[in-house]
Amino acid sequence: MHKRAHERFSPRSTIQAVNTLDGRALGVLVNISSSGFMLISEEDHPTPGSIHQLQIVDLGNQELSISLGATCLWQEEASASNSYWSGFQIIDISDNNREQLIRYLKTLNA
Repeated sequence: MHKRAHERFSPRSTIQAVNTLDGRALGVLVNISSSGFMLISEEDHPTPGSIHQLQIVDLGNQELSISLGATCLWQEEASASNSYWSGFQIIDISDNNREQLIRYLKTLNA
């Protein structure tokens, strides 16, 4: 059986991935790890191989705001109409943003 390299955590609130180039929401986080995340999105779903500059923002708690670059590894249609699952790998993140991500993951693991 395949074991993931990094444990995934489900957010406790609505965390949105926003395209920093145009300000549009790409989707809502379903789970996140130190190396990637999964989104659920509607209609304008990301395509595998696409690269995105994103701001990860907690809509209920404005304290969480992480900038990162990520590539879409896969995408598939969800059972809900016009909804899509997509998996991303983090490919670029500053040290400060990585530290904030690790602190956030620790709160989800508590």
